[in-house]
Amino acid sequence: MSEDSLLIHIGLHKTGTTWLQRRVFSDPAMGYLSTPNGQSNEATDAFVTVDPLAFDADSALARFTPMLSEARQRGLVPVISQERLSSDPSFGGYYFTDVLDRLIETFGAFRLLLTIREQKGMLLALYRQAVRSGATFSLRQAIGTGDEPTGWKPTIRPEYLLYDRMIEHVRSRLGDDRVCVLPLELMRRDPERYMRELQAFSGAKSSVVPSMEAENAGYSPLATRVSTVVNRFAWPNPLGPEQPMSVRLARRGMWWFDRVVPMSLSQGVSRRWREQIAGRVGTMYQDSNRRTAAMIGYPLGEWGYDVG
Repeated sequence: MSEDSLLIHIGLHKTGTTWLQRRVFSDPAMGYLSTPNGQSNEATDAFVTVDPLAFDADSALARFTPMLSEARQRGLVPVISQERLSSDPSFGGYYFTDVLDRLIETFGAFRLLLTIREQKGMLLALYRQAVRSGATFSLRQAIGTGDEPTGWKPTIRPEYLLYDRMIEHVRSRLGDDRVCVLPLELMRRDPERYMRELQAFSGAKSSVVPSMEAENAGYSPLATRVSTVVNRFAWPNPLGPEQPMSVRLARRGMWWFDRVVPMSLSQGVSRRWREQIAGRVGTMYQDSNRRTAAMIGYPLGEWGYDVG
């Protein structure tokens, strides 16, 4: 196993990351070695929430040296997978370029996996995730109108999803052959091909195709809409996963809500949201998607991406 065999998966959010972490990266039978659940909270501490003026590459490397050594001994591909490395758009955190600088300073050569999805669906998924995590704002407040006063920006910024810019940046820093971009749509349409391409890029050896059960599925549109009201009375704990009783009861209530209320009642909410998103982004993504398709070699237009 070469010194530069490390695979770093930076997300994006809502692109099948939980499935990859739980079903692929945390399973040595798939050819990888990662954390027990596949999601590296160590990477969040080391590269995201670290005080920028206190960042130390040697200390960051020491956190991951045991995993790198074990992977080398076992002939597995070491993986750091954490979608927050690519920013946290559901809550207005945009710091991707700074994190990439820290990763390069720490590890030098590595392979980077970037996972994407069609932007209108992504914006809606990011909003639903924000509400599930305690947000109370509306979709329009989340993505903005495009006519905000000078100095103001929406929490979920549509321009963040101009994928060609991100791809160009990571390739300029790491080299074209060290960057792999896989669309969520490929995972859904042809999981065997998705795994073949991931393994070819990463060097992992396995003939196993993991099961495709959905992971970390969100609330229905109607339950999400109801949650924006419920969340006003159930404040999540910002300092860890242990949540107060009010939050646990609210989340359990939404879980039951989605099993009792017919999904057909969500259709109107879903339709209005999609109309809002379409009106907000217009043709914003067409040029970017054409360039992205040419860069990565997938028929994004056939998969629902707006290419004009």
